[in-house]
Amino acid sequence: MKGLRRTGPLSLLYAFMDARRWCPSSDEVLPRRERPIGLYVLETGGCEGCFMEIESLKSSAFALEQAGFVCVSDPADADWLLLTGAVTRVCAEMVDRVWRAMPPGRSLIAVGACAVDGGPFPASYATLGGLQALTPVRRAIPGCPPAPQEILHALQELARV
Repeated sequence: MKGLRRTGPLSLLYAFMDARRWCPSSDEVLPRRERPIGLYVLETGGCEGCFMEIESLKSSAFALEQAGFVCVSDPADADWLLLTGAVTRVCAEMVDRVWRAMPPGRSLIAVGACAVDGGPFPASYATLGGLQALTPVRRAIPGCPPAPQEILHALQELARV
């Protein structure tokens, strides 16, 4: 690839192929815990852009498990609830059910503008808006959508506290 030009129409392709720049640096990796922090991700409405960014954290380009986190499929195994999207009235009961299924010591993290303050979906007949108006949030990760490295960095900062 050294002989190929890195400009023009192929420059975007080269940017995506250079996965090293998306990987967290070694100074961002947390010290090992005896057990990783369990993350349960819940999409409650919206465009699902933030949910896709969280899903990309599970790929090999990001060191989610090396950073001390693991995505779980059962809320009973989760330590933190990552909520994306504006809270719709239909999903409010599901959010409450998932929250109650989590063990004590749980934390709520709002990911993306919709989850934080409703974004383009303010409180209306269909939505309750963002989480900050409804309940205490341990951490809000703004953005529309936030980049995977921003989400990982915010999770690492929260884990240090």
